Amino acid sequence: AEAVVAQKQGNPKEDPAKIVGRVIGLAATLGLFTWLLLNFGSSQALQLAGVSPDSALGGVASAYLRIRAVALPASLVNTVAIGAFRGHLDTSTPLYVILLQTLADVILDAVFVFGVEALNIPAMGVEGAAWSTVASIWISCLSFCVLLSQRGFVDWTAAYSWPLALKELQPLIIGSLSQLVRTLSLQAVLLELTKTVVGLDTTGLAAAAHQVGLRVWFFALFALDSIAVAAQGLVPVAMASAGMEKARWISDRLLRWGGLGGTLSGILLGLLASYIPAVFTNDGLVQAAATPLILVVALLQPLAGLVFTWDGLFQGLSDYAYLALAMAVASIATLGLLQIDLLNGSLEGVWVC
Repeated sequence: AEAVVAQKQGNPKEDPAKIVGRVIGLAATLGLFTWLLLNFGSSQALQLAGVSPDSALGGVASAYLRIRAVALPASLVNTVAIGAFRGHLDTSTPLYVILLQTLADVILDAVFVFGVEALNIPAMGVEGAAWSTVASIWISCLSFCVLLSQRGFVDWTAAYSWPLALKELQPLIIGSLSQLVRTLSLQAVLLELTKTVVGLDTTGLAAAAHQVGLRVWFFALFALDSIAVAAQGLVPVAMASAGMEKARWISDRLLRWGGLGGTLSGILLGLLASYIPAVFTNDGLVQAAATPLILVVALLQPLAGLVFTWDGLFQGLSDYAYLALAMAVASIATLGLLQIDLLNGSLEGVWVC
């Protein structure tokens, strides 16, 4: 939604508020459908992840998944709202709302997971964690809806008419399907990575180190993704209001920032690689196994800075089909490399894939 809103923002003849309203209607409908699907198909979803519904883990995971699915409509509406604000080049409002969501989640986690005897709230453990996340997401959803209304960024009447505007929403629908292909490709790789790592040893050491490495990778990813977010909004606005030359100049500047940010973050991660695992665990063996993985992340940061920026540029140009194809090809190549014994026999080899 961000790139489309930014394009409409650059064209005063079209009203981006109607686009936002229709996309919110579509998102809420898809979220409701997915919620119902997961509510009745949680066991099948867990089997796809390699978890038996009859196992102790399966019982806990199934309950957690069904509860978390309650937040799906709100999560998709939040995604559209964030795109709407970014399309108006407002990146601070989504940050404040997400901080509110995080704060609410932390407080509710303490209440629902551990319970509050004085308030007669029992400790609900894993299910409490799920309900606290659901509540915090709905809180952020309501906040986004109020703020969108106050800013005039949404036309709520359009939310009910999205089935009548499918032709107008076609670029967004195509973009959503392309994003789905990208997400499924990435999840297929992550799932195969996890299965391979779990099979490396029966003690759980490799799996624990793998999770530490993944957390660091995700943190570095989101840090670099900030430049991609800027590209998604700045490039389409420049294209619509000032033409190709201005858009190309902005793209060049963003790529420089992406490369610089990736290089600096890589150096920082490399220098701190032996200290970062201690933030996640006090187990010396896990720390030692996770350190090489963080070094791999550090080495890839300069390239990642450019790749994420290019990703944002293509999203700003609404070329989602190319991004989906690129992700699919990269995922197939990675899955192929994971079948090579020389690479899948060690944790470091798996990460090199």
